[in-house]
Amino acid sequence: MRNRIEVRISFICRIVVFGSFAVLIVAQMAVASGFRNPPDGAGAMGHCGGKLTLTDDASLISHNPAGLTDLARPQGMAAFTLVSSEAKFESAIPLMGTAKTTSDIHWLPSLYAAMPLAEGRFATGLGLTIPYGQSTEWSQNSLFRYAAPYFAELRVLDVAPALAMRLNDRLSAGFAIDFMASDLELRQVFPWSAVTGVPVTPDGEATFNAEGQGVGAHAGLQWTLSPRQLLALTYRSPVKVEYEGDFNVSGMPAGFPLPGASSDFDTVIRFPSVIAAGYGIKVLDNLQLGVDIEWIEFSRYDKLVLDVGPLNALLPETVIPQNWEDSWTIGLGADWQVTEALTLRGGYQYVESPIPSSTLAPTLPDADRHVVSLGVGYAWKGHRVDLAYALSLFEDRQARNPNPLLNGTYELSSHLFGLSYGYVF
Repeated sequence: MRNRIEVRISFICRIVVFGSFAVLIVAQMAVASGFRNPPDGAGAMGHCGGKLTLTDDASLISHNPAGLTDLARPQGMAAFTLVSSEAKFESAIPLMGTAKTTSDIHWLPSLYAAMPLAEGRFATGLGLTIPYGQSTEWSQNSLFRYAAPYFAELRVLDVAPALAMRLNDRLSAGFAIDFMASDLELRQVFPWSAVTGVPVTPDGEATFNAEGQGVGAHAGLQWTLSPRQLLALTYRSPVKVEYEGDFNVSGMPAGFPLPGASSDFDTVIRFPSVIAAGYGIKVLDNLQLGVDIEWIEFSRYDKLVLDVGPLNALLPETVIPQNWEDSWTIGLGADWQVTEALTLRGGYQYVESPIPSSTLAPTLPDADRHVVSLGVGYAWKGHRVDLAYALSLFEDRQARNPNPLLNGTYELSSHLFGLSYGYVF
């Protein structure tokens, strides 16, 4: 009994020290591409279409907290995802030309710790992740520089304590609270000439910076249908984040009839609820398959309101329609246990874009895509290393925005590289 207590105390101390350091890493590196980020952990990425029932590490806190009751010993995990993405745009207006994004490589870190309790009847854990994020940057001289921000970045840090309980031999339940902190930044070339009516008036730059917090939750149920079959059901609640910050515009002409070049800035973003189901089956003693399906309530994001108080008159519109639609993903994953130490993974997922053509814009270009992933895991003496690669094959997308400057065709590409290190105590 004494040895077990000492192991747990040692585990907690290491996680507290490592967690404090990791929070600093996340705060500095929380830059993502896309509104909803790829799955945390290289193991989950490797079998991307079957993560609900195939994942067997501490990242279950995010994917299916009910599965934490299957972990036999305390463990910690650090994961990093490298995102390399590119967007190219060809205008629908003759002779307007093309544009492409300029900063295309981003890091997504995450950290997990999980511990079984009461001989496996309960389990607890903590996850630090970036479930949502977006970063898009175009040249300041792009062809739509006056019609849309050339730089847009959304960052969301989620701190999620979790608790799971084994209800009986076949059924487990898990629950986690999501404490979300977020910041938002937009930069756009500002055409003072359009405001003053004087063509030679130099351009300025409008910047929006704001921070906000929100609280939500996610939960899961897991049924063992038979020794070879598993069923999972998960739910993630919607989260409303109210942002407060500053708006600044540079280059204001002398004598312009406004009280100043800066003001307060407020807006709201509603993050979606998600319902998902997964089915896993062991078709051979060393081969498992998993199927996942998700429904994402993106219709909550119907508009973006930009309130800059007395400077609202400078904005062409303060209510920007988004009209996003609910979307689906469906996928398949596989794990092949080659040896006791070596696991090979593969996955496929179809991801439907929630953004209609009428509101598709350079700040977040998106399209339906097919994701193909491969992964490998190796475990020895308590250590575990997982590697994964995922390729997103996007369909070309045409924007049919009411603003003709934003109309054209997008070509998108994305490569994901995942690395996870875990230790079982």
